[in-house]
Amino acid sequence: MREGLLRRAGLAAVALVGLGVASARAADAPATAAPPATAAPSIDPASAIGGPSACPRPDAVWAELVTLVPHERLEARLGAVAGGQTPVVEIVDLGVRYRVLAAGQVREYQDESHDCAYRARIAAVFVALALDPAELAPPPPPPVAPVPPPPPVVTPPAELPPAARLDLGATVLGGVGPDDRVGQLGLELRWSGGHHAIGPEAGAMALLPVDNTVGGVRLRQWRVPVDAGVRVRSAGPRVERYGELSVAAALISERALDLANPRSQTALELGLRAAVGVHATRGRLAPFAALSAELVPWPPSVFALPAGTVGRTPLLWIGATAGASLSFL
Repeated sequence: MREGLLRRAGLAAVALVGLGVASARAADAPATAAPPATAAPSIDPASAIGGPSACPRPDAVWAELVTLVPHERLEARLGAVAGGQTPVVEIVDLGVRYRVLAAGQVREYQDESHDCAYRARIAAVFVALALDPAELAPPPPPPVAPVPPPPPVVTPPAELPPAARLDLGATVLGGVGPDDRVGQLGLELRWSGGHHAIGPEAGAMALLPVDNTVGGVRLRQWRVPVDAGVRVRSAGPRVERYGELSVAAALISERALDLANPRSQTALELGLRAAVGVHATRGRLAPFAALSAELVPWPPSVFALPAGTVGRTPLLWIGATAGASLSFL
């Protein structure tokens, strides 16, 4: 009996030693890999988007969606979100508005133009954001229209003086000399030409006859002056100033009124004329005014029978003219 107890105790010790060795081997053995996770159920893309919408149509939304998210990732996300139920996305056309339901999110948009292609793009962006916001790349910034360079500043060319001017005005003349002082009225016609600052000019006067007294003899005097020279211009925005220098000549006719034998005498008077003037530059017809002075170095003698030479004509003529100037381009 004692031998039986000893045999049982030995078997138990052997069993304990074997269990310990097995445990040690199990601890030293490498850990086995975990079983692979179950892949997300696949889903038919044609049935992933549905809903009673004709604008936009579900297939148009799907066509836009695959351009935003890679096809494989899109199917995986649709399968993971769907959980075996379709459709995952629903489009509802409400007329002016349309509603998009995706992954439990709802958004309504308004489109009065009823542009179905535009609606499909907007719905696809919303679906992509709802399914996988990390995968959707931000849209590229809108193209920046190039700023056109400013137009070149064009300086208008300076306005040239007219090709010609014709001045007509009333004139008054006063003659001063040692033997003769006289005042005359009449008309002056003057022409000037050239586009440049310096150009030619010429003028003539028609004066009324005047009675005066020279050396105690009463005379009736006619005078017809003409001149030709150059004009220097200085044009401004509103007025043009000018100066003239010319050689003058005048035909003088005189007749004694109180003599028993009155006779007419004609003489030629030569002198040097200078003038300054101003006229407006607005319009073809503009007013003008001028002052002139003529120096006669050798005034003609006044001869009347039977008295003979009674004196000389004026040494200096001072005049003023005002009228209208007609320009020719």
